[in-house]
Amino acid sequence: MTTLLHAAWNAVFTFFDTAEVYGPLANEELVGEALAPFRNQVVIATKFGWKPAPGDEVRWSLLHSRPEHIRQVVEGWLKWLRVKRLISTISIAWIPK
Repeated sequence: MTTLLHAAWNAVFTFFDTAEVYGPLANEELVGEALAPFRNQVVIATKFGWKPAPGDEVRWSLLHSRPEHIRQVVEGWLKWLRVKRLISTISIAWIPK
């Protein structure tokens, strides 16, 4: 993954997309690590809003945007993507009342 992302950056790609559901959770860590040397020269977009169905930790197919999950995801992004701030967040699911 690191070699691929470095090759993309060398080919002048500066926008990278990921999500908590890709992996799940592992992809953001890989992207954060691979793009760390170029962090100030790239934009990383990521999304949240899913959770695993009961008994199926592999496929994240249920919507999940409760406030406590949003906080957990944002704190995770800062760590996984190796950033100090987020410009915006993207929710795939609505926030239930």
